[in-house]
Amino acid sequence: MEATIFSSAQPVSIVPHFPESYQRNAQRIALPYLNRTIFISVDDILCLQGEGNYTFLYTRDRKRYLVSKTLKEFEKTLDDSIFPRIHKSYIVNLAYVQRSIFSKEHQVRLADGREVSISRRRMKAISHQLAQYWQRLYN
Repeated sequence: MEATIFSSAQPVSIVPHFPESYQRNAQRIALPYLNRTIFISVDDILCLQGEGNYTFLYTRDRKRYLVSKTLKEFEKTLDDSIFPRIHKSYIVNLAYVQRSIFSKEHQVRLADGREVSISRRRMKAISHQLAQYWQRLYN
């Protein structure tokens, strides 16, 4: 008997969970990429990681884009009810948060398996915001 190994060339799709009241594909971000400009739907962004004057955007198709903007600039343009800043270096999309670990680690786990720390200073506000988001999602 032979064992069949299935390998997928396509990355596993990551599914977001938005409340019914949320209007999808309403906003796009223009990014300079390889001598052209690409447009990414805000709904496809998992998280943003700040590195000084640059920001890494991680998308649901497991791509990473480097943008020469600070997190503070993105924080001004993104909806903070969906994109809270949970750490000085991270903004996450609540639609891709799978679970939160509030005990010792103070982390959230995203749909792609990434675990992102929540700063102690923002812990109470983020836990409250996550609870409200999940309540809107399931009610």
